[in-house]
Amino acid sequence: MVAEHIVAFLRHIPQSNQDAITLESIVADGNPDTLYGYALMLQTIGIVQIDSQRRIKARSQTAKYMLTSLASYVENDLHWIDDWKTRGIHREATGVLQNGASLLHELETRRMNLLETPSPSRVEEVVQVLIKRTNPETGEAEFLMQYDANADQYQFIGGRRSPHDATLQDAVVREIDEEIANTLVFDDDYRLDLILPDMVVAATLSPTFGALTEYHFTVYHMRNLTQEIDLQADDAWVSVNQVILGKVEVDGQVVTANDAALYQQINAEIQGGLVNLADSFSNSL
Repeated sequence: MVAEHIVAFLRHIPQSNQDAITLESIVADGNPDTLYGYALMLQTIGIVQIDSQRRIKARSQTAKYMLTSLASYVENDLHWIDDWKTRGIHREATGVLQNGASLLHELETRRMNLLETPSPSRVEEVVQVLIKRTNPETGEAEFLMQYDANADQYQFIGGRRSPHDATLQDAVVREIDEEIANTLVFDDDYRLDLILPDMVVAATLSPTFGALTEYHFTVYHMRNLTQEIDLQADDAWVSVNQVILGKVEVDGQVVTANDAALYQQINAEIQGGLVNLADSFSNSL
């Protein structure tokens, strides 16, 4: 019965060139407050307009056709988007309805354009570890980065804190275990220095989920590393200049790194900058 009420409600909303009508007159046996909830959702999308007397009509002829289409979706148990699990907004170049993240990214982008100070939809604690070496051929300072296919970008080793991580240090140790090919034992094969606790950056759109996110970064520096890093297919040693510019060149192709503003902030907040950070490897390597 609920679906039938929604279908009747959507189909009986008048066109923009007709008089607005009350919610009660659309579905006689429907709950007016429930119908008003439906109407407010439609108004949020921009399809209808509602006046102070709770009278409603479509905003345009196109909007009326949209209401009819929506009614068919409800009637036939269809969905705008079937994939709400796949991460990454850059899946295909074929429109915004390819997955939930791509649609959310479009909605959040518009919200950011319309509001002076939009509130974040998501707050995340993120840990990152800086693993530095001096390139043996060029003498250039480089950092280990890894390509994230969901985000379509290179980023430092690390990730979001899991609810199972008792501390932020536990989180970064877990990320090292998961993302580096070597078997590295904390305190035996490497040490960690906390260099940037709770670095808050301006809210930004997540390329993984599409949501406007407030990130709190905790950045560690790996030192006393006793092994050479075994690079995987998605790993790369990236020069300091490329890190700061947010452009990583791999095999002759330039791939965007994580938001360049993030790396510029890290560079600015580390005393002496990234270039003066000590190499992560033990002197014996």
